[in-house]
Amino acid sequence: MSKIALVAIGTLFLVLPGFCQGTPEAPDAYTGFAIGTGGVAGGKSISFDFRVTRYTTDAEMESLAALLKSKGQDGLLSKAEKLDAGRINAVGRVGNQIAIARRSQVDNQTVITIVTARNMPFMELYNNGRSTDYPFGLLKVKLDENGQGTGQIMAAAKLRFDKKHGRFEMESFGNQYIKAVNVRPNK
Repeated sequence: MSKIALVAIGTLFLVLPGFCQGTPEAPDAYTGFAIGTGGVAGGKSISFDFRVTRYTTDAEMESLAALLKSKGQDGLLSKAEKLDAGRINAVGRVGNQIAIARRSQVDNQTVITIVTARNMPFMELYNNGRSTDYPFGLLKVKLDENGQGTGQIMAAAKLRFDKKHGRFEMESFGNQYIKAVNVRPNK
């Protein structure tokens, strides 16, 4: 993804208010396939599930945005690690706790955006490579009226507020070309 696309995704995720926020009556559960279309993940696929138990409200998003502005990514990460809006996981794995979940309506599509404080393996932390500067994961899916659709995945991302331009930015670690396909309700 280009940096412009990342900035657009970050801006939409953090700035625009969503519709239909609040706690759903029952958890929203979906399943799908993550397919690598290039880079290191090229040609690999894995099935995944996500279950949203609550959606982040507009007031909570404003608070998180203010935290990112004032304390930076580390401040947001500390807060995100304590938030619980559901779970996302590769089938058969424990996965990550969802920190932020947003749902909005764009024309006839439902857009669900999920952010996690990603779990980093011990060796990644021990080696303290550049990837440790990208502590967030992102899933954004667009669903039709039947709850089926596609999306994009960023396995490792960095968030920041650009004070010079007055906007939020999201940067992907390396060239992550991961598509979420065949996303559908998990019954």
